[in-house]
Amino acid sequence: MTVKKLGIIGGSFDPIHKGHLSSAEFVYRSLNLDKVLFVPAYIAPHKIGMEYAAAQDRYRMTELAAEPYPYFEVSDVELKRSGISYTYDTVLELKKQYPESELYFIVGADSVPQLNTWNHIYELLNEVTFVAVARPGYAKAFAKAREAFGGLGEEKIMLLKMPEQAVSSTEIRERVKNGEDFSEMVPEAVRDYILQKGLYR
Repeated sequence: MTVKKLGIIGGSFDPIHKGHLSSAEFVYRSLNLDKVLFVPAYIAPHKIGMEYAAAQDRYRMTELAAEPYPYFEVSDVELKRSGISYTYDTVLELKKQYPESELYFIVGADSVPQLNTWNHIYELLNEVTFVAVARPGYAKAFAKAREAFGGLGEEKIMLLKMPEQAVSSTEIRERVKNGEDFSEMVPEAVRDYILQKGLYR
């Protein structure tokens, strides 16, 4: 199958949770994408020294979470490259793998005000369209951040409003550590993996 419109969602996925999956699905349906590629970071630039689970465990949990969805795939491009996972390097690599595709990079709207700190951000904006999934209370910051990029921002950073999902990886790790129930927040296969491997204790 030729992938014409490819969604990319990157992150530590430490662990991946239902919020990540519903954001990816929402963008997939809203923009009529052909597939969404989950790209677990080896070391996320903004989280150096803050990873809680090993890259291989985070990758495997992402695979387990994506399995039920025929239009989701997991890429090990950042794990293979190792080192710090800069999105720009990843996008150049994915462009080689999907030369005919339009690339849509999915982020939370709360990430948009930080885009100016990203490595090679202007080059990146020329390569992909950023799709920001709205979080309540971020509309003003989003608009201001997009404006800072001028015409390129107007053209290459879009906002999609989706129902809020109050779930975070931080809260999941806290719950696991405290022995509290977190089964509603992650797919069952991910919950089983966390418990079996003794992650986040």
